[in-house]
Amino acid sequence: MISDNAFAQEVRSLTDTAFAVAYLILGNSADCEDAMSEAILRAYEHRDRLKKRDSFRAWFLQILRNEAYNTMRRRRRLTPVEELPEGPAPDADSAGRLDLKAALRELTEDQRTALLLQQEGYELNEIGAILDVPVGTVKSRISRAKKTLRTLLEDDHNGKEAI
Repeated sequence: MISDNAFAQEVRSLTDTAFAVAYLILGNSADCEDAMSEAILRAYEHRDRLKKRDSFRAWFLQILRNEAYNTMRRRRRLTPVEELPEGPAPDADSAGRLDLKAALRELTEDQRTALLLQQEGYELNEIGAILDVPVGTVKSRISRAKKTLRTLLEDDHNGKEAI
C-alpha cells in the first residue's frame, strides 16, 4: 500500500492535469474542485487497491474522471430549467474568428480528453488506462481530434465558415 506521504506527493504532482481533465468534463471551476476533492478522498480510501506505484497517475485520473461524471449527473438533476442559459454561447471573437476554445468544444469529450492527456505528456498506454480503452482507440481519438481542429482552424483562418 502507498504511504500517506507518497500519496500526497503523487496527488500534488497531478493537480494541474487533474483540474484540466475535470474542467474538460464539467466546464466550471467549482464543480472541478468538488470532483477533485471526491476523487482524492475515494483514492485515499482505496489506496490499498493500487498494485504498483508506477500506475498511480492512470489509476487516480480514472477515479477523477468517474467522479467528474458523477458530479455532472448530480448537477443535471439539480439545475432548475429557469437557470439554464438561453441561446448558444458566442464562439467567435470580435473579428468573427473561431478561437481555439470554441474549436475544442467541437470535439467529442473523448477526443478532447485524449488530446489533453497527450499534450500533458502521458504515453498512449497511460491514456488508454485512464480512459479505459485500447491504445488503438486512443490513437484514433487523438488523430480525429487533430484533424477536426486543423480543419476548423484552417477554414476559419481562410475566411470560410467554420463548422
